[in-house]
Amino acid sequence: MDNQTLTRRATATDEDITNFLQRQPSLLEESISPTELPDTSHKRKQSDIALSGLNIGSDLRTTFELERIEQGVEEDDDQVHPLRAPLVSPTSYNNIGSPTARRLLFSFHPAIKNKRFIAAFMVFATIAALGGLRRSRGGSSDDGWGWEMVGDGIWFENEESDWLEYYPDPARLPKMVSTGPRRVDDSLAGMHLFTDVCVTNNIDSAKAPDVDTSIRGLIYFDKRMAKNPKRCVPCSIKAMNSRAEDKWGESSSLDSQLGHQCGMNGLHAMYASSVTDWNDCTAETENRQFMIRNKQTQTPSHAKNVHYFEEPTFLLSFKADNREGSLFETLFTYLPYWHVFRKNGYPFDNVFSKSVQGCLSHSRNWFCELTHQMGAFGYARETNWEETHATLYCFKNLYFSQQTSSDPGQVTKQIMDEFRDEIFSHFGLPRSRDRKDTIEKDRKLAMRILLYSGETWENLEKLVKEVTGKHPHVDFHIVQDLDVPIAEQARLFNSADAVVMASGDHMANSIFVPDDTIFAELSCGLLSRTSNSHFMELIAGSAITVASSSCSDSRNDAPCISCQAGHSRFAMPSASFEALVDDIVKRHSGKTSVVQDER
Repeated sequence: MDNQTLTRRATATDEDITNFLQRQPSLLEESISPTELPDTSHKRKQSDIALSGLNIGSDLRTTFELERIEQGVEEDDDQVHPLRAPLVSPTSYNNIGSPTARRLLFSFHPAIKNKRFIAAFMVFATIAALGGLRRSRGGSSDDGWGWEMVGDGIWFENEESDWLEYYPDPARLPKMVSTGPRRVDDSLAGMHLFTDVCVTNNIDSAKAPDVDTSIRGLIYFDKRMAKNPKRCVPCSIKAMNSRAEDKWGESSSLDSQLGHQCGMNGLHAMYASSVTDWNDCTAETENRQFMIRNKQTQTPSHAKNVHYFEEPTFLLSFKADNREGSLFETLFTYLPYWHVFRKNGYPFDNVFSKSVQGCLSHSRNWFCELTHQMGAFGYARETNWEETHATLYCFKNLYFSQQTSSDPGQVTKQIMDEFRDEIFSHFGLPRSRDRKDTIEKDRKLAMRILLYSGETWENLEKLVKEVTGKHPHVDFHIVQDLDVPIAEQARLFNSADAVVMASGDHMANSIFVPDDTIFAELSCGLLSRTSNSHFMELIAGSAITVASSSCSDSRNDAPCISCQAGHSRFAMPSASFEALVDDIVKRHSGKTSVVQDER
């Protein structure tokens, strides 16, 4: 390097040179006359010397710069002097190619050799890692700076889509004015959009075996309800169940006890002017007793902090412990929208569910696995929730698919075929939905009848042994346990030409059977929802109902069962079972012949 470059490099500050001298005591002693040194033998006291008392020559400055040049610090004419260069940012540090290069950068950068700079850098890096700073929606806060700490909670899995504002004090949450419910599609019923609302969880919902994890409370912010002392109290379960209306708005009637609207199936309305107002209202003794008495206790019972989601979110609520209930009441309501969203795009970015934690990511729940495999929510990511009873979750835009009755009235054959083709593909089922594609049912192949007692059918194995000789070409496959992963349940039902089972939510697996499958349901009480005639049309199936009432009539030759007291168990006469199997084999032969003729 030439002298001109060395001259240009001699621009270090006095403080920099002092630090250099402290590392080079020999140079310091050679550059200062003995009379100028203090009377001490402790050489570490050199830092007490005033800079004005030093005789620093050009040779010393050149030596200082040469040391830096030997360390590999080079610069062009238009670069900033290394000693005045800013510290590397956390982002740029991560972009440095190799670990060795990063070690060299932090070893040779002169500013980092100073402990004060290192401490400042560590503080800056810590703050940056916590999520950064962003102005609150209100533009100011009580701390006087006008900033709120916002960003991803540490329990979130998706850093890009789970953006939220965190308020450690509900009083700091800016004013919210709720709107909705507004239909997402005027031609379809079931899904609604709310703005600026909060969601609670009903902890008084029914326990096993009739578990209902689908009931949610919705805090609706409306200042017009401020004078209603029971504004924050949700309607009783009885009042909600007695309402057949599929709407929530100006035309809906008010509850006579509470003086406000009740909401809709699965979403019970509560009113307040703010989160703080809701806390104060629910703390009233009379209101709390009303909620306990009517099994409408909410969590959080007192919100201590708020998570406000700015991105559009879909509220997924379903009966987690009831396969048939979650299928018919939740999924079949959503299917028509899924059909539209797949073509036009999903209007929400996040999915929030308190029915099952981690429903779309790691849960093995039947309904969760089904929606995951079919891609029910596109690329929307699940927003996890904290395991605490003090956090209230609020949303700028919340989509809610209302639970409906057992009849999937809005689901067309086209939509059902699209849905079933999707799950057949993703579950890797061996038999396709449309029999015309595979024609696996041939007279030369054994017909399979899938049977399941459900711990209620007493003499099933004995009955099967009695009819095996009469129908040697029939494969009677008895299932002992259906508490297995959904993929195994799907393969079992997919292998069947006929399903003969006691009633139960396991019948929801009927969505995995090929077209033209025959169903025979044995029931001492209510029938499952798969017996619905419209559903049978959608899956191109046929249903046979075997009930206890038919056995009382000796003139009736139809298959029947004898139910015990309490309808907990039943038995089937041998003649009735034989007649049932004969009917199934005859129906199957007729369907197979039709398919063979069509070939």
